[in-house]
Amino acid sequence: MVVAVILVSLFFFLAIEAIGLALKRRQGVVEEAHQVTAFSDIQLPKGLFIDEGHGWAWLTETGELRLGADEFLAQAVGAVDHIDLPAVGTKVAKGETLASFHCKGREISLNSPVNGTVVATNDTVLNSPSSIESDPYGSGWLASVWPVEHTEALKSLKVGEGAVAWLENEVQRFVEFLACKTSPELVGATLPDGARPVVGSALALDDEGWQEFRNEFVG
Repeated sequence: MVVAVILVSLFFFLAIEAIGLALKRRQGVVEEAHQVTAFSDIQLPKGLFIDEGHGWAWLTETGELRLGADEFLAQAVGAVDHIDLPAVGTKVAKGETLASFHCKGREISLNSPVNGTVVATNDTVLNSPSSIESDPYGSGWLASVWPVEHTEALKSLKVGEGAVAWLENEVQRFVEFLACKTSPELVGATLPDGARPVVGSALALDDEGWQEFRNEFVG
């Protein structure tokens, strides 16, 4: 009930802002509207495993685990300026940094969802970091690792309908997080299945909010 009241208030303020923007445009104050995009529906591929730190793992035919950032984190952060990846041969541990994203002067680390040794990194994502947002499960993959033990590596991760449900809950939890940060402009749309944040809205938070976002959703 409290969340519903907050969301109604948020969209009331959004309506006022939209009216004000229209009046400014008529007066020639604003040349064009600022385009925003709300989070898309969850599009998790079948058979892909998700970690609670918002990393994913995919078991390849050769037995390697391909790793990346899930669509929630990719959309929350939005545009990535550049990324740091580990060198081939680096041993990574579950819960420790796999990659670091640099976004508009801010940094966020993605923890590895598994234990293993890096056997390959993605040159495409180094040259075109935008692929992390546009294609997080495809061209936006980060690294491939050889796990210490395959069964143990995947046992604690979420998969299938459980993973999809968890990601959908994370989106709604993020909506509530933004509401608590008093940022109505960061919630972009209300749909039958709930409110949707604006892509890149985590970067629009102040420094304190950004730190809280990292602690709360990435760890």
